[in-house]
Amino acid sequence: MYFYFSKILAPLINLTNFLFFLLTILILLNLKKQIRFRKLIIIILFILTVISLFPLGKIGLSYLEKDYLIQKNFSEVDNIIVLSGSEDLETTKILKKLSLNDSSERLIISVKLAIENPKSTIYHLGGNGYLKKNEFNESEVAKLFYSNVGFDLNRVRFIGNSRNTIENFYSIKNENIFEKSNILITSAHHMKRAMIISKRLNMTFIPYAVDFRSIDNPSIANYYQKFSVAKNWSTINIFFREIIGIFAFKLMY
Repeated sequence: MYFYFSKILAPLINLTNFLFFLLTILILLNLKKQIRFRKLIIIILFILTVISLFPLGKIGLSYLEKDYLIQKNFSEVDNIIVLSGSEDLETTKILKKLSLNDSSERLIISVKLAIENPKSTIYHLGGNGYLKKNEFNESEVAKLFYSNVGFDLNRVRFIGNSRNTIENFYSIKNENIFEKSNILITSAHHMKRAMIISKRLNMTFIPYAVDFRSIDNPSIANYYQKFSVAKNWSTINIFFREIIGIFAFKLMY
């Protein structure tokens, strides 16, 4: 139920999508002169302008990422758990070759840690989170990555039947690995939600956050030089989605 609910509402969990849809509806109603929404339209336009001009998303992401800026110390690692999310299923399917997205650090770091810990095993947790299934799932694309970089596939276990983070953790819980040292790799902005879920399921991981998106040069001149409305929208959407995900999990579980 949670999976279908989250996927059906996915376009509206995107904050700028929600504001745009709401603004469009209000403008159309206002044009028909059935109901006046002028003040509400102005408020939404103001919010969209503020989101566009200022890095509010990065400020929000810094809240999600701040606990993972300094990596916790660890020595020997037995298991390296990688949450899927790096894999570009559609492009891989069309091009017939590996394609990753901007979360590819998850897979890259898993290889680094596995090389540093030659007795460790990588567990790649993924599947297919689309309502309509693709030809490839995330595990198959990840397998292409490990093959392409020449990593020993005998050291990787692909658990590919899960559709979201909650199902990822339920799938790894059955592997009986929690008497050993376990590293969890995911994007920094997603780590807080992942740790909340794992704690609720009584699973212990050492967090290894990658793909930080809130770190930037605070210089106003540099911000101006790299200013992008699209980037500001993207970061606020990522932050909003993670906050909604945390609240939804706490509410439904």
